[in-house]
Amino acid sequence: MIVTINKLQRGFRPKLGLALSGGGLRGTSHIGVLRALIDHNIPIDYISGTSAGAVVATMYACGYSPQQMQLIIHDIDIPNLVDLKVTSSDLFKHGFKWLMSGKFRFWSVLPTGLIKGEKIEDFLAQLWHQRTVRDTKIPLAITAVDINSADTVFFTSPLPANRTILNARYYHNALLCEAVRASISIPGVFFPKKYRGMTLVDGAVKNNLPTDILSHMGADKIIAVDLGYAGQPNYEIDSVGEILLQCIEIMGREVTLMKSEKYADVIIRPQSNDLNHKDLKQANEFIKRGYHATLEKINEIRDLLL
Repeated sequence: MIVTINKLQRGFRPKLGLALSGGGLRGTSHIGVLRALIDHNIPIDYISGTSAGAVVATMYACGYSPQQMQLIIHDIDIPNLVDLKVTSSDLFKHGFKWLMSGKFRFWSVLPTGLIKGEKIEDFLAQLWHQRTVRDTKIPLAITAVDINSADTVFFTSPLPANRTILNARYYHNALLCEAVRASISIPGVFFPKKYRGMTLVDGAVKNNLPTDILSHMGADKIIAVDLGYAGQPNYEIDSVGEILLQCIEIMGREVTLMKSEKYADVIIRPQSNDLNHKDLKQANEFIKRGYHATLEKINEIRDLLL
């Protein structure tokens, strides 16, 4: 049977996979990448994502267009999605507990995160309702990490037989809102996501650019969008949270350079160092950067279809 996708006949060309990395607000660049690929009739047969990339990948896999994603971003009320777990009084209580317990590590009496994540998970559930990773329009993979076992956790469409990755687990029936909530759980910022006895955190801890899973899912050629830390100096780190985030960025970069890139045939790296990575009002500019970075690679991407 011949299936036509984006004006190209499936079955007569290599199957393309698209991997979307984490990157916080920079993740809106993925929307521009998708828009450019669609504008140039590049089919996407498989898609994967980590953290912010997991959000965009899941939306696309469920049928949202880049234009619809952009409208949703404009309507997001960030303060309404933040359910802080730790208040000033909580910090005082934890400090007092530390002093009275005789423990020498203040961190040992602090909670496991600052944000519960329940409001964000409810918001994600409104987007995808009760859909699971089996219910997407194209095969999808979302990454997280179990901090108890150090295993990578893939929430993914069923895999072909005998295709597995070392030190990884696979779940095919998870709700999309739970899977993405796990993938965005930045250590120290979000409470880890509890799932089937596991304690799940941001997939960027081990796999910020999930190209390997696309290969195992059946992709013949892989496009990777790397929004990770590129080694540029950062002199604005002045809090515990920012130190932690920078450490994750650095670790993610090393893992990407050593592991993930070997599966990618084309890598897109939108440049946004001059933009404010904390200002949602700049989302349109991030989207534009993703679009133009993809155009620069469009001939290489077309060659993948030959």
